[in-house]
Amino acid sequence: MLKRILFYFIPIFTLILVFFFDRSSIDYKQGIQNIFAHFLYQEALNTDGLILYEVRLPRMFLAIGVGMILSGSGVIMQNIFRNPLVDPYLLGVSSGAAFGCAVCIGIFSQEFLGFFAFFGAVGAVFAIVFFSRFTSKTPVSLILVGIVLSSLLSALAGLIKYFVTPDKAQAIAIWLLGSLSLATWRDVGLVFIAILLGFLPLFLLRFQLNTLALNDIESKSLGVNPVFLRTVCIFLVGLMCGIAVSVSGTIGWIGLIVPHFVRILVGANLIKLLPASIFMGGFVLLLMDFCAKNLSTNDLPVGAISAIVGAPLFLVFLILTHKSRTF
Repeated sequence: MLKRILFYFIPIFTLILVFFFDRSSIDYKQGIQNIFAHFLYQEALNTDGLILYEVRLPRMFLAIGVGMILSGSGVIMQNIFRNPLVDPYLLGVSSGAAFGCAVCIGIFSQEFLGFFAFFGAVGAVFAIVFFSRFTSKTPVSLILVGIVLSSLLSALAGLIKYFVTPDKAQAIAIWLLGSLSLATWRDVGLVFIAILLGFLPLFLLRFQLNTLALNDIESKSLGVNPVFLRTVCIFLVGLMCGIAVSVSGTIGWIGLIVPHFVRILVGANLIKLLPASIFMGGFVLLLMDFCAKNLSTNDLPVGAISAIVGAPLFLVFLILTHKSRTF
């Protein structure tokens, strides 16, 4: 009973904060009524309705969608690599996106930023899968290849920041901190299409994915090809995270913290853990974005807020659960 209360506390608490304690001057009730009247009776949008429909709602839905991708991908990564310290960015997704961002801002126009970030993230995942073919194809070797590639791409992005003009270097640094302030309905549509394309097959494979928590020999004895299944998971996670990073920048810790918290509440079985983490991750990032908007008169980067909150929270998890072994 207590676990169920804790599970629903964050979503309910977040929605109460968003709708009743936001520092913006708009009236959510009047704005929602105006939006319904606009679509049902072709009534013109007033100021509250326009701000809510064009700015607030896309940002809220984008926060939920990106949070769902990051937390759900974190669950998959931690399971297939049998390592609770793995998150979607360990395999170079964020570094690939950072490199694509640096190339776009430093050489091309910023209007193509999303495309470069997406292809950088997905390209990094393809490179990891390609180079892992020349290793032992174990989870540890994949992680090591990811760390090496991540370091290389981060260094290249840093060199680009070093050689470009100061205004471009500042633009790169700001984007890398992560932000949802420029959310549009197009971004929301892309993110939720990625959720459908990525999590639907992963959810259908949840029974086989459970076997990846065992070693490869035991997985094969159960009729599962662990190398092929692991590769499919990496491609799907790379696709989803690439799209998420392309519209929000790099936001860390969500894919690491949320699976740990949810695993305590529902256990390690992916049949429950995967949908629960997807559900919880959306509201956690929405809560982080609420803090980013309201803790200061400036719109703070949500990636910085998630790191400030996530790092000490993860330390608390380590202290409280140091005697338990999930994997």
